[in-house]
Amino acid sequence: MPKKVHIFHPKSFAPKLPVGVLYILEVLHTHNYEAYIIGGCVRDMILHTLECHHNSPSDYDIATSALPNEVMSLFPHTIPTGLKHGTISIMHDGEIYEVSTFRIEGTYSNKRAPDSVRFTLELKRDLQRRDFTINALAFAPQIGLIDEVGGVQDLLQQKIVCVGEAYSRFEEDALRILRALRFAATLGFEIEAYTDSALRKCAKNLSYISKERIKDELTKLLCGKYIQKIVRRYGDVLSLAFDEMIIFDREKKLVLPQNIKSNALVWAGFLAQVCDRDKADKILESLKFEKKQRAYIIAILKAYMIPLDTSLEEIARFMIMLGGRQDMQNLDHFQQYHISGERILRDMIWLKSAITNENKLKKFKKCVEQVLDSKLPLSLKELCINGDDLKHLGMNGREIGRILHILLDEIVCGKIKHSKQSLLARAVELKA
Repeated sequence: MPKKVHIFHPKSFAPKLPVGVLYILEVLHTHNYEAYIIGGCVRDMILHTLECHHNSPSDYDIATSALPNEVMSLFPHTIPTGLKHGTISIMHDGEIYEVSTFRIEGTYSNKRAPDSVRFTLELKRDLQRRDFTINALAFAPQIGLIDEVGGVQDLLQQKIVCVGEAYSRFEEDALRILRALRFAATLGFEIEAYTDSALRKCAKNLSYISKERIKDELTKLLCGKYIQKIVRRYGDVLSLAFDEMIIFDREKKLVLPQNIKSNALVWAGFLAQVCDRDKADKILESLKFEKKQRAYIIAILKAYMIPLDTSLEEIARFMIMLGGRQDMQNLDHFQQYHISGERILRDMIWLKSAITNENKLKKFKKCVEQVLDSKLPLSLKELCINGDDLKHLGMNGREIGRILHILLDEIVCGKIKHSKQSLLARAVELKA
């Protein structure tokens, strides 16, 4: 199928910029400095112009010929966030904007970051140090679109091409390997032949990259609309990013729903299709996932394995094991990975319905709602008695917790009624 032919005239490119960005560019230009928005934001604005469905940028990087101390002298509220690399944060109208001085990078000895940088007055030199041509574009309303490396043509042809010699770009910074795959997965672009060859030759260098950085790139990659194509073509490279704990099957279809509500759910959906739960836990540990996020993902994977013909009693037990109903009144809104049985089962159902077409899923969902709507206590705090009641019966310490758990389980099994009289009488029997 032939590619869509895009009509794009760089000279007529005039995107609408945020007021804060325009203000910063204007101040720098007024004081006779060059200043541009640069990199991915320009790429995304062009794509937004070509395709209305493509999102406009959320972040704007600004590059300038002004030195860091000169930038700080022009604006009243600044933070020297990356002074070593020439980056100053400017606060304006409650927003923060990063402004970086044009720079040239020195040698790379650790496969990740330059050993040194030096500033330059030439935008062209700054653009030539960047990873891919589609990210080496600059724009200013007063000047227009600047393309020194053929980035616009590669955007129109939907190609990912390294700036300069591809092997050198990947040898300098191995994270660019995953960035190339990420752009291919999110944009649907083809990786140009020389870039592809160099990427594969340098893939072993991924071992030099911190696990946190690898995790961040993999997360963005997994959210890509074209992830299946990347797994099929670059499964061997991706395996190296996972320390070969996952060997990708090019023939196996990988389904990851779009517009997924959390990154953790993206990972749960991915891991559920490529490995078992024990290996998933090792992968999450290896990639330095935060403890609560990791626990949430593993809980989803555990729920994912529940047979869909599970009884109401077993569903109730699973909810109890994970903390019962969601306590919306006491839930901290910032506690993103709070775990409860209700949340885990609801998220699992959502994820499974997006990945599979199992007929039993509707019935399972109905059973979950039935358990939640019932008067069954699904946690110790929902019992009509508590530890103080058992203390009055002469119990203490671990014995109290043990007996409360037994009572909760026996209510779920239907052995006893959920009434204070019944539970206290049964507690006396269990103590004896």
